[in-house]
Amino acid sequence: MGFGEERRDFYSRNGVNGMEREYTQHGGKKGAGLRTGIVVLVVLLVILVMTNPNEEDFVAWLASEHDIHASYDVNDGRTFTQTIDGEEKKLHYKGGHIGHIGIFSTYSYRFADNEEKEIQIEAVGIMNMLFDR
Repeated sequence: MGFGEERRDFYSRNGVNGMEREYTQHGGKKGAGLRTGIVVLVVLLVILVMTNPNEEDFVAWLASEHDIHASYDVNDGRTFTQTIDGEEKKLHYKGGHIGHIGIFSTYSYRFADNEEKEIQIEAVGIMNMLFDR
């Protein structure tokens, strides 16, 4: 047996003959880590999108954090009242902005009280939580 035949015999015994490759299900270790990272990122994004607070959550947050309560009247539509030191005063909704960015939301409501004093409340919402801006 010559040198070339010995080498060919070694490769054929070890499953490598230059033409055949052994493929694994997950590829190399680097590829498996990258795939795992991508899967974790996608799962995290789905969780963030699904737990993004909506406007109803924001209105409930206004009540708990700022004592601004919303109600609905057939004649007036949605009305807001704020309780300060046990005294309830009516707020006039002047406008606002809601931005749903997918993984988080921004909220901004402007109110005016009976003395035309303007109140602006802004918040950022993510994972069913809202934070003052």
